[in-house]
Amino acid sequence: MIHAHLAAEVKAFGGMFPVYVHTIEHPDGLVLVDTGMIDSFPELDEEWGPVPHPLPAELVARVAVVINTHLHFDHCGGNRLFAGTPIHVQARELADARSEETYVTEWVDFDGATYVEHDGADEVLPGIRLLPAPGHTAGHQAVLVDLDDGLVVLGGDVAYSFRELGTGETEGQRRVLELGAPTWLAHVARPKVPRASL
Repeated sequence: MIHAHLAAEVKAFGGMFPVYVHTIEHPDGLVLVDTGMIDSFPELDEEWGPVPHPLPAELVARVAVVINTHLHFDHCGGNRLFAGTPIHVQARELADARSEETYVTEWVDFDGATYVEHDGADEVLPGIRLLPAPGHTAGHQAVLVDLDDGLVVLGGDVAYSFRELGTGETEGQRRVLELGAPTWLAHVARPKVPRASL
């Protein structure tokens, strides 16, 4: 079972934009896809006006595995809560986060950070796979979840909206569209089967 949790709001597109993270109930433990934000700082506040919505402590305590779709501040700003917990990320994304100015490096590297780096598609746990989905960032990944009733995609920021996803402008968007599966996006409250725009 997959659940969406409001984990932050950021200023974008002329208003406040929700940021959802997702949990997957798995026999090996709770899997958290992205971690939202637990706090902010003045430079972020000035540009993005973020409003953190930290996850409830009882949910955080249950997390066995974290997967980051990518390492932008609104998707990894809660990683510090998971020191010692495996955090799965594409190697390219982690390298870029450590070298490019568009990342908050102190939120990426913290005491106890335990990154598991992947170079392409891989299986994290039985029924939970990673799919490189470059576009939003070069190292962006989607998460493929095999449920009893079929495949579900956790797309992160592969697109901000289903309309954008339908354009198939990036390699990642095209890969997700080809799956034809129910897809959750980080800034949309509910899943939908995406369709290519004509």
